[in-house]
This record gives sequence, structure tokens and C-alpha cells, in this order.
Amino acid sequence: MESVYFVESARARALDKILGEEPLLKDSFSTVGFTIKDGNAVGLGAGKYVLYFSCQDAEVTARLKERLSRVEGGVTEVTGAEKEKVIAAIRAGEDAAAGGFGAIFG
Repeated sequence: MESVYFVESARARALDKILGEEPLLKDSFSTVGFTIKDGNAVGLGAGKYVLYFSCQDAEVTARLKERLSRVEGGVTEVTGAEKEKVIAAIRAGEDAAAGGFGAIFG
């Protein structure tokens, strides 16, 4: 299950605190893995950050979403076509980075 959230840049510090909590637990963001991008990097403009994570375990995903609800000032879940646009932009960036890395060592 892929999840995408927006957070205003003014709330980035509160988000960072939540993302770093209890890094060794099975249901932590550190264990699951996540990507944060500036809104400009995914074509959504300045002033926002985008949080992306993917987890196949529905219970873990639910606990991660609950943690995000504790971000002071809140985060906004992205759905529909906008979510797909963000995921495509993140994947394109990851593919480009992997291609560049392969060219260095390939």
C-alpha cells in the first residue's frame, strides 16, 4: 500500500520528529522506509514537502498513519490522480538516480 502526504514547510520539524521516533520498531518509519521531496521536485510548487512510504502490511500502515496524525499542525493525505502524479515523479527520480549510479560503476 503506497501512501502520500503533504506537509507545509513550516511543519517540517514536527514531521521530522515523528519520522525519527523509535527507529528499531517494526512499525517505525525508519524500518519501513520513506521518501521526502520538496513540492517543487514533484511539480506541486513551493512551500510544501511530500512524504511517500510503501508498506504491504495493513496493520503497520495504519499505525504509521496514526503517528502522522500527531504532527502538530497536521498533514494532508494525497489521493486520486494527484497521488499517482506524485508517485510517478518519485519513481522517475529513483530510476534516474539508479541509472546514474549504474553508469558510474557499470
